[in-house]
Amino acid sequence: MPANPYERPATSDRPADARHLLGSFIGMIGMACALFLVLASGLVAPWWAVVLLTLVWIALFVLGTRWFMHHPWRVAALPVVMAAVWFGTVMAGAFLLDWNA
Repeated sequence: MPANPYERPATSDRPADARHLLGSFIGMIGMACALFLVLASGLVAPWWAVVLLTLVWIALFVLGTRWFMHHPWRVAALPVVMAAVWFGTVMAGAFLLDWNA
């Protein structure tokens, strides 16, 4: 029976340390907060813009789940990217397309 490639070899009696995943957890909490920004945009933006922002959020969330174990600090940057995309979209819509509440 082959060894499980996802299982870490036991090197000591201590439990595995999860501190290296701190960035991933910070990033996913931030992505949850960014979802509230995106969905609350319906107060200002038209429905199609909210749908597009939601699709961008889903793409970044999937990317974050793929990076979760191997690139935790990249995951921590994803909510900042989403907030910048959201802010730019809402500001561009307000100035160019006359979106208002």
